[in-house]
Amino acid sequence: MKKEKKGEIRIIGGKWKGKKIYFDLNDDLRPTPDRAKETLFNWLGQDLKKMYCLDLFSGTGALGFEAFSRGAEKVTFVERNKEYLQKIKNVYLEMSEKADCDFFCAECLEWIQNNNSGTKYDLIFIDPPFNKNLIHDLLAAILEKKLLSKNGQIYFEFEKKLDLEIPESLNLKKKKSLGKKSYVLAEVTCLSS
Repeated sequence: MKKEKKGEIRIIGGKWKGKKIYFDLNDDLRPTPDRAKETLFNWLGQDLKKMYCLDLFSGTGALGFEAFSRGAEKVTFVERNKEYLQKIKNVYLEMSEKADCDFFCAECLEWIQNNNSGTKYDLIFIDPPFNKNLIHDLLAAILEKKLLSKNGQIYFEFEKKLDLEIPESLNLKKKKSLGKKSYVLAEVTCLSS
């Protein structure tokens, strides 16, 4: 039986800067490192006011909480692991200021395919499990279901060795590799009717 190690992440910017989130480290959980978060929010800008954000494969909820801390109006967390999702809810309940938030315990690709809410997201975070070739299907499903607002952006992480093709209706804005991971920010260029 594997012994789980304790870990922590911290919110690195915004009104909750410095807040720590504790979690159990295991092979399924790969929180976005601080260095990558700094890069991401330098790309995006520090102010996410009025943004609707979708945190797919939420894990620890780190990216969604960063978005809240920087003023996002709404964050939707989608995570298939019930324990992880409950931990995210608990952290949210500890926050001194509440924002609009949804929690869904579901497989992310199925959740996207079954989503008929009509909500348009300004920013979508995707950090799927590695070596499962999910990223292409996820990007295609997001575009097909028209989950992005006009000029909506998608940030995604994937294994550096993956040969990734960005769909034509997305414009690659930024890309960086750190260690074995690549980090990409893309923007929707044309919304099909």
